[in-house]
Amino acid sequence: MSYKIPTLQQLYLAHLARLEAALSQDAPTEEKAFIKVLAMTEAAMDIGHYKYGADAAIQNLALTATGDGLDRIGNDNNTPRQQAQTCIVTAELPATTGTVIPASREFVGDANGLRYKTEADVTAVADIATISLRCVDIGSVGNLDVTDTLSISAQIAGAQTVATITVVTQIGTDAESDSDYRPRVLFAERAITGGGNASDHKIWSEAVTGVRRAFPYSGRPAYAGASFPGDRTVYVECQTSIDADGIPPGSLIDDVRDAINTDPLTGLSRALLGLTDATLWVEPIIRTSIFIEIRDFVVDPAKDAACKADIADALDLYLRTIAPYVEGVDVVTERNDSITPLTVSKVVQDVLDAYGAVSQGIGFGLIVGVFLPLYYLNPGELVKLGGVTYA
Repeated sequence: MSYKIPTLQQLYLAHLARLEAALSQDAPTEEKAFIKVLAMTEAAMDIGHYKYGADAAIQNLALTATGDGLDRIGNDNNTPRQQAQTCIVTAELPATTGTVIPASREFVGDANGLRYKTEADVTAVADIATISLRCVDIGSVGNLDVTDTLSISAQIAGAQTVATITVVTQIGTDAESDSDYRPRVLFAERAITGGGNASDHKIWSEAVTGVRRAFPYSGRPAYAGASFPGDRTVYVECQTSIDADGIPPGSLIDDVRDAINTDPLTGLSRALLGLTDATLWVEPIIRTSIFIEIRDFVVDPAKDAACKADIADALDLYLRTIAPYVEGVDVVTERNDSITPLTVSKVVQDVLDAYGAVSQGIGFGLIVGVFLPLYYLNPGELVKLGGVTYA
């Protein structure tokens, strides 16, 4: 039975009836009569209590909790929310040998216009000063790539003005959103962990800042040859703020490998039951494009562009919900790793109905014009919309 909050008017009438019964008399007809004012005051207090109770119930369930409530449940299950972190890069600045680049010297990223500060004093060696720079702004907004340049804000004698990034030491990431954090908390609540099993590998990997999802499998990837006992592969998807398709950079792959091998809180090895780094493969996910064909499409010409844009948006949103199924880790009833013409048609039909449009057929495939009756995702594979054609 659903939790239903009475309306203010219902509570008012209930309190008025109670007061009238207690006094054995009807309330005066005057709206400002004391008994009516008291009933309305009590009704207003009660509705606040009802809403507080409803919110408290919502915040007690990982499926509905938000913000601090979701954080509390996550912490109770040893799954804290990923916090925002700033971008840190290593760059080379041409400078005469012996020139000192002082700490807190400011540079500006030529690609984004943000400020970066040196973390320590650095002395140039062999006419190069290798400096570490931290972005002033926290989050993914400060991310730069290798070969990007930064310009110094104030000239230093003996040094040039432009530094070139050679290494991204730390990727800037945004704080984990509720929509990304909730699946991790739900998984941690029901996961069977211990002994370095697949669920442990998933939890350890997804605890790394910047990781959105991880898919652990037994055995090594196909390119690595035959699998042996102890071999395991973890495919990693990063946050969209780092890469729109979720393809993680090499530095994030390295962070995940470190987290699987070593507990970041205690520094103790996680190599249980003989599992070693030599038997671990950490790989980026693969994002495959799916191409859709809609046949005999008819819509009001004035709505054509808007309808097609909404179809593309709906299809891409749907395809990005499809995820590989990991045996022994994922819940069977939540399995969603296949694409069929029926599921694609349902997504398109919902948009067509909204615009009063019609279509006589829909096909999908990995190549334009070549259609499939069914497609199952491979290990570590995710999909996206490659394009929509109208025939």
